[in-house]
Order: sequence, then structure tokens, then C-alpha cells
Amino acid sequence: MSKYFKYISEKGITNLANYHYSGVDNSFCGNKFLKHWWNYCVNFTPLWLAPNIITLVGLLCNIGMYLIMYVHCPTLTEEAPRWCYFAVAFLIFAYQTLDNVDGKQARKTKSSSPLGELFDHVCDALSVAMFAIVMSATLRIGPYWTFFSFIVGMWPFYLAHWEEYHAGILVMGEFNGPTEAQVLFMIIEIITGIFGSNFWTYGTSTSVGIIATVFVSIGAVVTCLQNFSNTYKLENRMVFSKCLLQLTPICLFTALIVIWASVSSLITEQPHLFIMTLGILFGYIQSRYITQRVCHDDCSLFYPIFIPIIIVVFNSILASSDFYSVNETVALWILFSIACAQFLLFSYFTTQQLCDHLKIKVFTIPYPSNSGIGPSQEYENSLLSQMEEGSSSIGNSTDDINPSEIEEI
Repeated sequence: MSKYFKYISEKGITNLANYHYSGVDNSFCGNKFLKHWWNYCVNFTPLWLAPNIITLVGLLCNIGMYLIMYVHCPTLTEEAPRWCYFAVAFLIFAYQTLDNVDGKQARKTKSSSPLGELFDHVCDALSVAMFAIVMSATLRIGPYWTFFSFIVGMWPFYLAHWEEYHAGILVMGEFNGPTEAQVLFMIIEIITGIFGSNFWTYGTSTSVGIIATVFVSIGAVVTCLQNFSNTYKLENRMVFSKCLLQLTPICLFTALIVIWASVSSLITEQPHLFIMTLGILFGYIQSRYITQRVCHDDCSLFYPIFIPIIIVVFNSILASSDFYSVNETVALWILFSIACAQFLLFSYFTTQQLCDHLKIKVFTIPYPSNSGIGPSQEYENSLLSQMEEGSSSIGNSTDDINPSEIEEI
């Protein structure tokens, strides 16, 4: 059956031989403060622990924080018990820690691979909608602003990988989403836990929560403009018009969901289901693009998943015009089911394809447990020292890397 679900072409599989991931993290909070905590944590991860397990636990933290808000804020406007906000702050902190420790664990165990990078970024893509919902519920800004926050979150994420596709390196600014934005989210959650969420509802026409959302959105727009500027300035890139053409899927997706939200009442009647359906669809579209980038594969401009999206949006247009249509809630549930099925199929068969080619397993790594040589603390410290000095390699690559700038997963 897997031959009918090959999401990586033969060209992409062949290009994996040249795989080499590199990234520059200029995060202010990360480099000044948090990296010391992350380096401390990786001291306690055993050598047999696969990095992808750490990544998966991080995703479970995000699911946990989402479920808390799902139970206590069904319309995204309710005030949750104060312990919820403290719990969410802790789960964001745990996710951020695990999201950084998994890469360090990969270098520590010399188990870095294209699968590890893909697994990490796919989990991050799935988390975009959950963060939008959780933070919007905390600020009590309602479904429409939650939808706006979701769009604001997905575009910088997509453009970061778009820039990396052409630059060959992922560059994180001094103030970026994976670090500074999450620190800001934790601060907001702690403030809300102390003073209550009514703090964010102060104001007549425009609440404090909406003002905070607008300020965060401005930062996201600046980040997007920087991605465009950086890509345009690249010397060895393809023609810029072709670079922009690769944005067709995310542009089409954005246009469709904006039309859908503008003509349908589902966003207020089923806010969680509506936004999470969009989040899973975005996770799939983003994951396809990340896979193409990792494998240096040709970029698709249209995916079959767009067909049911177009049908459901057209159905809502008919419903808003009082024409015959399928019940919108039923159509939403059908699309949610299709999105989940498509994402799971992609995840399973892409993982299988990569594991078969790379001769690795997704949740286990080679470990000499039967060789009679145990993982001594001295050996672990040696690996950690290499990691701190930037001397560990990725995959089979032997290229020299600037240890002061490059972070590799």
C-alpha cells in the first residue's frame, strides 16, 4: 500500500545523501539566559533516549494546554480558574525546554537525521493553532480575533521555512517566535493567573487583550517582511518570481479560510472545531513544504486536500445565500475527519519512507547496551563538551561549522 502514498519523490530520496541541516539562533533570551537551562537539562537525558521521543512529549504538553482551555473556555471568552493559567505557563515552559533539548540530545547521541528535523518541525506546525487558541482564550478576545491570531502565527512559520528552502540555513532573529514569543506568552499566563483574566477585558471598544494581540501581530508582520527581504537579497537563489510562486499553497489556503470565516457562522458556533480544523490543514500543508525543503524536492503548488476545502467553503457560501446546502456543522466535521486522516497518512508513510531509506527507527536509536560497555558519565560529558564546542557532526557530513553561530538538529 505504501507505493500509493509516497510523499517524497525519487529525486528527493536521492538528495538526502546531501542532507545537512544548519541554523543560526540569534535569540536574545535564548543566548543570554535559557541556553544554560537547556544545557543543564540535557545532562540528565540518557544516551538511549531517542530525540523524537522528547519532541513528542513536547507536543503532548501543547495538547495538554489546549485541552485545559477547551474545557474551561468553550467560546474563547470565558474566565478560566486561575490555576489553569499557571498550568498553561508551565506547559509552555516545558514545551520550549523539550523543543530545544531534543536537538541537543540528537547531537549528544550522534543521531541527527532528516527524519528528526522533519518530526520536530511538523510537531511545531501542529502547535500553531493550539497556541492561537490558548492565548486568545487567555486574553478573552473571542473567535474572530482567534482566527486572526492563527493567520498571524502561520505566516511567519511558513515564510521562515520558505527562506530556509532558498538560503539553505534557518536564521532566527534576536526576537523570534520559538523563544521570545513563548516567553511573552508565559508572562501573560502568569499575569493572568495572578490578577485574573478580567484584566484583559478592560476597555470600551478595544480591550487590553485586543491591543496586546495587535502589538504581537505587528511583530509578526515585521518578521514576514524580513523573510521577504532576506530571500530577495540572496545571491544564488532562483528567479525571485519563482520563489514567490512557491507561496501559492499558503496564499490559496489563506484566501479560502478568510472567505469561509467571512460567510459562515461556524467560527462563532464551533470555534474550537473550526480553528483546530484549520490548524490540522495548515499542519499538513506546512509539513509537505518542509518535507520538500528537507529533501530538496520540487515544490508542489496544489495539493488534493484543497479540493474538500473548496467544496466546504462553497457549501458555506450557498448556505449564506439561502441556497440548498449540506448542514455546515456536518460539513465541518467531515472536513475535520478528512484533515486528520490525510495528516496521519502523510505522517505514517513519510516516516516509513525515510526510515526505510535511512535504515533508522523513529523512536529508538542505536545504543551499545549489549556490548558490555555502559554509558559512563565520562563518555556523556565528553559528548556534551563536543556539543558545546560545536564539533559534533550531522549525519555523515564532515563540513566545518562555525561553532559560535550554528545550531544543528
